[in-house]
Amino acid sequence: MSLYGADKNYYDVIDTNIAFASGDQWRNVVADGLPKPVFNIIKRVKQFKIASLKADNISISIQPMEYRPQTNDLRMQQKVKDTDLANAEIKNVLENIKFDAKSRTLLADGFDTGDWCMHFYFDLDEQPFKKTMPNVKGLIKAEIIDSTNVIFGNPNTRQVEKQPYIILVGRDLVSNLKEEAKKNGSKDIDSIKGDSETEYQMGDNGKVENDAKGYEKALYIIKYYKKDGKIYANKSVRGTYIYKEKDTELSYYPICFNNWEEVKGSYHGRSETTGIIPNQIAINKMFAMVIYHLMLTAFPTGVYDADRIEGWTNEIGAQIPVTNLNGESIRNVAGYLEPATMSTQIINAIELAMQYTKETLGVGDASLGNVTMNNATAIIAIQKSAAVPLENVKAAFYEFVEDCGKVIIDMMGTKYGIRPVVVTGPNNERTVEMFDFSQLKDMWLHVKTDVGNASYFSEVASVQTLDNLLNNGFIEFVEYLKRIPDEIIPNKQELITSIEQQDLYKQALYNLMGQYMDTLDPETRASLTQLNPEQMEKTVLEMMGALQDNTGYNEVQDMENPMPTDEELAQTLQMGENGQIPLMEGQTSVGRNAVEQMEKLEQIGGARTWKKIKNKKWNGK
Repeated sequence: MSLYGADKNYYDVIDTNIAFASGDQWRNVVADGLPKPVFNIIKRVKQFKIASLKADNISISIQPMEYRPQTNDLRMQQKVKDTDLANAEIKNVLENIKFDAKSRTLLADGFDTGDWCMHFYFDLDEQPFKKTMPNVKGLIKAEIIDSTNVIFGNPNTRQVEKQPYIILVGRDLVSNLKEEAKKNGSKDIDSIKGDSETEYQMGDNGKVENDAKGYEKALYIIKYYKKDGKIYANKSVRGTYIYKEKDTELSYYPICFNNWEEVKGSYHGRSETTGIIPNQIAINKMFAMVIYHLMLTAFPTGVYDADRIEGWTNEIGAQIPVTNLNGESIRNVAGYLEPATMSTQIINAIELAMQYTKETLGVGDASLGNVTMNNATAIIAIQKSAAVPLENVKAAFYEFVEDCGKVIIDMMGTKYGIRPVVVTGPNNERTVEMFDFSQLKDMWLHVKTDVGNASYFSEVASVQTLDNLLNNGFIEFVEYLKRIPDEIIPNKQELITSIEQQDLYKQALYNLMGQYMDTLDPETRASLTQLNPEQMEKTVLEMMGALQDNTGYNEVQDMENPMPTDEELAQTLQMGENGQIPLMEGQTSVGRNAVEQMEKLEQIGGARTWKKIKNKKWNGK
């Protein structure tokens, strides 16, 4: 394909990119007997960038273009409700086509080929609601198209809707193509035969197929073109049409296309892999020469006086007879040649080549997590700085997702008709509503991509923020546990339940102490309040006899052991024994700062409530 460059063949460049990214990095490289080590920088960079681009949760939503928040217009409210139903179906479509998984494959294609492309089609053979609604037929599906199999009518722009026509090339089983031709009324089915036209399929594996009889493949071509504001399509194989001038009734091409890095004047983009390959070859060659040098010099060469030693052996423990030494040193008879020392410059050159390659690609140590991060601010700063080199790629991918949304809306409005929509509520409850999707064709809609952060660094920053709130006393420990991710603390709910039970015991104890203080004379209470909280708590317990009198101490223990279960507590509250419901009502907050609450004991009352049940053990009655 001459469009890619006068001195480069597009298909050869793509095949080389795919091979290098997968680790086949010595193809067409003159090695001259060198070892062939592979230190795959391309793979590391590729994995990092795809993971970074997919660190955000992406969804598609629509709303009326003229929508105004909090409007009282009944027609506008109806339009909003209609678009809400459409949004629920868009979510279902994205799940059905496994858009999240396909996104990773698309981004991997973009990294290696410079382009990503998805083709949507409506499969009438599908029954989405099975026997429940057998008359409702058809499902939106999507397939990834290799960039080498997309041909634009205007190759100097990547804008899909500006194309006079778009050609998709592919290969399929002859049996499938014959079945499709039969459904479309073709009378020349026998002309569909297998072929071996795999020369321009992407990658080495794309050129290898099963040659078993009955499983032959044939090359097919789909041509989409516009006429009278609608999209028409032809599908053909060598020698015959499967269908011709088929009116799809669509308003948009069912094709979404974009570039990893846009190239001026070409619909094909520039791949990231292409620019890394020269550096990758240089690094591998330098490592190969280091290994070759070690192979030659790691084991020194022995030399000996052949007049005095008949033969030489390197066998472990072997004896070598030597004669006529006459007191001469053995070093003058045999020894080893000193190997040449390898220059350290080549090691430095390798390290610098790897470092600069990664840094120029925006994948430094900070991005890869090879630095120490001690606070949330540093994590967020690193996250944002690492994302800067990918902003253009992100923007292109979000534009691609919006285009997918337009195609899905167009296809739903054209093909769906009246059918049910499964809506998932905020509590994951599922309901079904009927909706006429043809209304979408006449609505003025705004399609947008919704992005939600779901990265690892965001989770780390959130946890550290919770840690700071806890350490500074702004939240209770139970509140901290309820908000921290489940995987951070095993059996988190059991811990929360245990702490809440302890808090219930402490609350009851402080209530008892406060009620006891109500019975004291004002002078004694005033002296107690002059003490610090720890001393006041200890003094009040001593006055109550909790620390000196076994009876008083048992009253406290009775409340703690055993603690009531949820069922026992519910049973007790339902029985309505006089004085027990007031007992369970919170009269002071207890938790992380429980000691500080002792300063408020003077304001706690209700001593008579405790006197009615303080001698009873907790047994649910």
